[in-house]
Amino acid sequence: MSNKKLIIGVAAGVATLAVVGIILKRKGYLDGIIEKAEGYGEEIAEKYKSVKETARQKFDEAIQKGTEIADRIKSGESTSAAINNATANQPTA
Repeated sequence: MSNKKLIIGVAAGVATLAVVGIILKRKGYLDGIIEKAEGYGEEIAEKYKSVKETARQKFDEAIQKGTEIADRIKSGESTSAAINNATANQPTA
């Protein structure tokens, strides 16, 4: 198949889809699909926001634990004791 035939085939496919899309829109078939897509978009945005907030909280907790462990090690506590004490004081999720 030559490049010219491929380009003509792709162009014909795009034109066909455009015509079908126009017909479906005029008959109102796409209205329900658009509303569903908007609803799904809102759900995804809410889930993303929730995941983002959870990740931010976990990150802040990790920074806090790391800082606490570093402070304990600086004060002369052994590394394993500092880690055990820092993790023992934190509530489990």
